Amino acid sequence: MIYVFIFAAKLCEVAIATVRVVLTSRGNRLVASLIAIVEITLWLIVTSTVLLGISEDPLKAVAYGLAFVAGIYLGILVEDKLALGLAQIEIIAEFEAAKHITKNLRERGYGATTFVCEGMEGHKLAIELKVLRKDIPVTIELLKEHDVQFVTITDIRKISVGSVTRRIIKGGTL
Repeated sequence: MIYVFIFAAKLCEVAIATVRVVLTSRGNRLVASLIAIVEITLWLIVTSTVLLGISEDPLKAVAYGLAFVAGIYLGILVEDKLALGLAQIEIIAEFEAAKHITKNLRERGYGATTFVCEGMEGHKLAIELKVLRKDIPVTIELLKEHDVQFVTITDIRKISVGSVTRRIIKGGTL
């Protein structure tokens, strides 16, 4: 029964730590600090449980190690499901097709910024969107309806000014 406790507690602790690291890297200091309280408390409890009598019961260390690995995996899954933060999606398409795509995106409430660019086969239009990470799948499905040549998605650490910030504060979808 002690092995189940060690495994479950360490699994939770490492999953929480993984989410905290992601939040920290995105500049979410307050939430990351609050999560750290839970993380360190679990770490102290689990580590002291494992270290007490470890030479007589080395399987405690095995449960601890396995839970560490599983906790990292679980933490990544949790963070993906939470999809916290923002992303930038850049779309490159033929000039005329991109004008149609931009119009369609704006009609659906997206803030789209365009840039004229040049590829090997002439002028193109680059379309830049800022979206909530949780909205990436819906946005990609929308783009599949159009003749798009190239799409990149980049995580955004923080946006501090501008209309995107106002729309997020109001709770609107980008």
